[in-house]
Amino acid sequence: MKYNSLMEAQMGEWPDSLVLTDRQMCEALERVVPDWMTNHKMKDWPMYDARHEFGEWYAPIFYLEWERQQIEQTRARWARSAFRCRSEWPMGFFYACGKQDDGTYRHVGFRYGTEDCEYASGFDGMTYTPTKGESK
Repeated sequence: MKYNSLMEAQMGEWPDSLVLTDRQMCEALERVVPDWMTNHKMKDWPMYDARHEFGEWYAPIFYLEWERQQIEQTRARWARSAFRCRSEWPMGFFYACGKQDDGTYRHVGFRYGTEDCEYASGFDGMTYTPTKGESK
């Protein structure tokens, strides 16, 4: 379906969408934890079977450092996607959609065109939680 405006296209596909300013997107990138890491356990760590080689005291420290690196690498990948989207399509906008019962939004993307498929979803696994005072 062809829409007349970017906003109409976004709301036509996801009526619960929340448009994010560049600042909101930046702040979200600084605080979000990838959804696959929110429930990650040490037993899921690739080095779990070798943890005894690190020693009883150091294995948890190495695991926490690995986890921190995974989160930062993912945030960096999302930030590169955001920068690319903004530079390639300056008239587009970031959005969050798929509102959950807890108030978070399941998907984050970038709308750049009025066709159904003209959006960038280079933010797989990124959720958005509005801050206090922000419209929900």
